[in-house]
Amino acid sequence: MRKLTKGLDMSQLTLSQTIENVQSLIDSGNGDPGRLYHILECLKNNKPLYHSDQNYLEKKLESSFSLEDKPEPPATGSDVLPRIQELMNTGIGDPGRLQHIYDMISNNKTLYHSDVSYLESKLNESVSPTPAEPETLPKQTEYILPPPPPKPAPEPKPVSKGTMPKGWDSTPDSAEVEKISKDIQKEEEKIEKQKLISSEIDAHRSKLTQLVSHRKQYEQKVTQEKATLEAQIQEERLKIESQTKLSEEMIVQKEELDKVKKERAKIIKNINSEKTKISKELSQQKRQLAQAQLEQEKLEKQVETEQALLAKMIEEQKSRLVEQATIASEIKSKQDDLEKTKKDYELIVSQVNEEKAKFAESEKLKNLIKTQEADLIKAKEDRLNLINTISKEKDAITKKTKEEKDRLKSQETLAKQLKKEEKVYESLKKKREKTEQQIKLKNQKLKEKQQKLKDQIAEKDKKLKSLGAKKTPAKKSAKKAATKPAKKTAKKKTTKKKSS
Repeated sequence: MRKLTKGLDMSQLTLSQTIENVQSLIDSGNGDPGRLYHILECLKNNKPLYHSDQNYLEKKLESSFSLEDKPEPPATGSDVLPRIQELMNTGIGDPGRLQHIYDMISNNKTLYHSDVSYLESKLNESVSPTPAEPETLPKQTEYILPPPPPKPAPEPKPVSKGTMPKGWDSTPDSAEVEKISKDIQKEEEKIEKQKLISSEIDAHRSKLTQLVSHRKQYEQKVTQEKATLEAQIQEERLKIESQTKLSEEMIVQKEELDKVKKERAKIIKNINSEKTKISKELSQQKRQLAQAQLEQEKLEKQVETEQALLAKMIEEQKSRLVEQATIASEIKSKQDDLEKTKKDYELIVSQVNEEKAKFAESEKLKNLIKTQEADLIKAKEDRLNLINTISKEKDAITKKTKEEKDRLKSQETLAKQLKKEEKVYESLKKKREKTEQQIKLKNQKLKEKQQKLKDQIAEKDKKLKSLGAKKTPAKKSAKKAATKPAKKTAKKKTTKKKSS
């Protein structure tokens, strides 16, 4: 870009040219990128530059520049063609070269730089005023189709291609003809060289247009990436704040869970201790039952011996004794059933008491869970309030994004840290979900246990009711029994009560 501006012989760069030159400096890495980026933004937004920045840019560009675009006057082929015709009519300049320039402009073809400079010098020499500045001619790539050729002047005939200018003698010298032919050959060689140069210039121009288009696309991509980066930075900051708050909430929840676990462990220890006590009592009762059975067996042996003696001594009373023995056996069986029912009743009562204690403990756990749920709801409400405050702070953060553009390099490290923190947050999230699932499973187990306990209690109540109904006929049968075996069974009851 700098070479082009120099080739145009411009003492001062326009605003658009300075912007392009600054962008080329940033792309090539020539100079401080942060300072050049700041200067480019000021130029694009029509902001004044500091004196130091202006001097710095002039040193880098090696030329002065203006902060305003100069309006370029339009130059068309219709404005230039009549003036070239006037030059050929007046005899100013080389008519062959002027005719070549005339044909190139009329066919909307680009002129060589040498032809442009030659035309500018001849137009400046002419007396007639120039409608357009000569500096615009090098920029002109295409010309508007000219109007029909002007009418010839009244003086001589109009000069066509190959005709001589005014004042030409019909009898020239041979030396002059040779000189003119040599000049024509030289000019033709120059024209061929200039054609080659023009083709190279056209190729370079096409490359320049491609590069400019690529640069503009790259600028758009860079601006889009910057906007996306800024949005991602804001999102990551918000995520970090939310994650810190969630981590604090998780820590509080973990502490509460630890408390609940400790309380549960204490309750389980108490239940285990009670179970051991009950097992010991049951073992003792089993031993007492074994002793009672041994005593019953001894008494039955004694009864049998007495019955044998009575049978030997009194044969007449055999029938009565047999009847009494059957009655005594029935009474014994009934008494045994009564004792068994008593023992079952005592066991059921103890189990009911234990289940009632467990049920009370489960209700306590339910109340604790309800309090924890209320605390969680409060924490959620606090989190929503914090989100609202964060949304209000977003507006303040957007104002500071312009200042953070120069800190993009330091923000890359922040982005890496944010990715690490995202991984930590995901791990914490997974842990939290696991804990929630565990709590749900524990609650389901507690509910199932409570239902089982209720069912067991209902079954035991039914058994107790049935046992209470059985007690009443058993008492009536015990009153009717007045024989000796009945007395022996009474002695057995007293021994069992003492043992219990």
